[in-house]
Amino acid sequence: MSELHLYNTLARSDEAFEPLQPGKVRIYVCGMTVYDYCHIGHARAMVTFDVVTRWLRERGYQVTYVRNHTDVDDKIIQRAAELGEDPLALSARFIAALDEDLDRLGLLRPDIEPKVSEHLPAIVAMVQQLVDKGHAYAVEGDVWFSVESFSSYGQLSGKKIDDLRAGERIAVDGRKRHPGDFALWKAAKEGEVSWESPWGPGRPGWHIECSAMSAQHLGETFDIHGGGIDLVFPHHENEIAQSECASGKQPMARYWMHNGHLTLVDESGEPVKMSKSLGNVIRIRDLLDEAPAEALRLVYLDSQYRKPLPFGPSRIQEALAGVERVYLARQVLEAIAANPLAASAEQVAAELQGDAQDLYEQAVSFPSRFAEAMDDDFGTAQALGMLFDLARVVNRFGNHKKWWARSAGLASLALQCFRLSGRVLGIGGRDSAEFFDELTEKLLRRQGLDRAEIEARVAARQQARADRDWARADQLRDELDQLGVVLMDSAEGTAWRMRVAAS
Repeated sequence: MSELHLYNTLARSDEAFEPLQPGKVRIYVCGMTVYDYCHIGHARAMVTFDVVTRWLRERGYQVTYVRNHTDVDDKIIQRAAELGEDPLALSARFIAALDEDLDRLGLLRPDIEPKVSEHLPAIVAMVQQLVDKGHAYAVEGDVWFSVESFSSYGQLSGKKIDDLRAGERIAVDGRKRHPGDFALWKAAKEGEVSWESPWGPGRPGWHIECSAMSAQHLGETFDIHGGGIDLVFPHHENEIAQSECASGKQPMARYWMHNGHLTLVDESGEPVKMSKSLGNVIRIRDLLDEAPAEALRLVYLDSQYRKPLPFGPSRIQEALAGVERVYLARQVLEAIAANPLAASAEQVAAELQGDAQDLYEQAVSFPSRFAEAMDDDFGTAQALGMLFDLARVVNRFGNHKKWWARSAGLASLALQCFRLSGRVLGIGGRDSAEFFDELTEKLLRRQGLDRAEIEARVAARQQARADRDWARADQLRDELDQLGVVLMDSAEGTAWRMRVAAS
């Protein structure tokens, strides 16, 4: 197998991956601040690191994957006040909704999902360490981290302490010794949720949460820390400062991975702001009502994870068509593989040559080529390209129906490639019948069509064919075609599914 390389934001270069402990990988990824439903921008990081974890496990690593829930935060408190709800009850409600959305999206559950509210002792202890070591100071119940006390501050983002001034993402507070100092502990305001501490009742600052939780569950130094590119500064920069000053150890994490933003674009490709006020926030759960999860996964994985990802009006439709092509090819392989095994894949390819030989060569080399793509900084776009190439070769081979009876071995070999993609990318791994049942159900809903009405027309066409009323049968076929219904006649009868292009 090839050597795994990834881009390390901390080193600003591509590096060979070597875990601290041979065969074991520890990953921490910043999760959601749970005050609303997850939208398509939020899910990019979660899908990215889902695949990172899947590929590491496929390579044989024992992975401990931690992704937190921030359930104590200013936004949560504000939203709870607006709704007249307890802040922790509100965050618990949205954690449940997030879990539901990510399960539907096909994400593997992290091994550990810590909540801020359940880690207050560890957070207070870390803040106390920083105060005791002279890296933090208390003012009127608040505790601030002193950026000037950490000579390596700015190592991740490239920012210099002298350049930090009150402004974007820097809180303005005259009690701070330096404009770049940030809150570790916030004194409670009247009526706010709070916890006791040596500095009085309050709650943690945003950055200290992840430092305390990652240290508790993964240790003071671990392998990979991930999140969106917007977290490089100040969140991840501040995590490094807190963690390394508290522990006295460097580095906090050996590799830092960051995914690019997803941005809405209009039909001309121009960026469009996504906001509640404009009414164009696209929630994950709403898209999953319209399309199978694999289509949405394809949107995220069909580009390099570090690059910006434009999401336009036609993107889901294009992804649906792509996933449909994958499963049409898988459907062909499943039909061929159901035949009695007559010859080995290699023997059939050697005898038949042409498209059979092409399919054999693609299938045999697929695992190593797939691994090479994934080992190159988790190259999901390249890996997907190989899957689509394989699907095209499958469909060419499938046109030779006279070969099907002897080609179960070759089809089974190719199906292993689809299963590999399913395990790692979450695309192509299901039985085709299961996929098309779900796709049809969702396309019917999108188009406002009734399944029973479609089935009645299909049955009427079958009866017309049995009665040799060809004109009536053709009329019904045309009506169904106009509705986007694909008919599949066979000796056993007529099956049907919805056509993506018609939706």
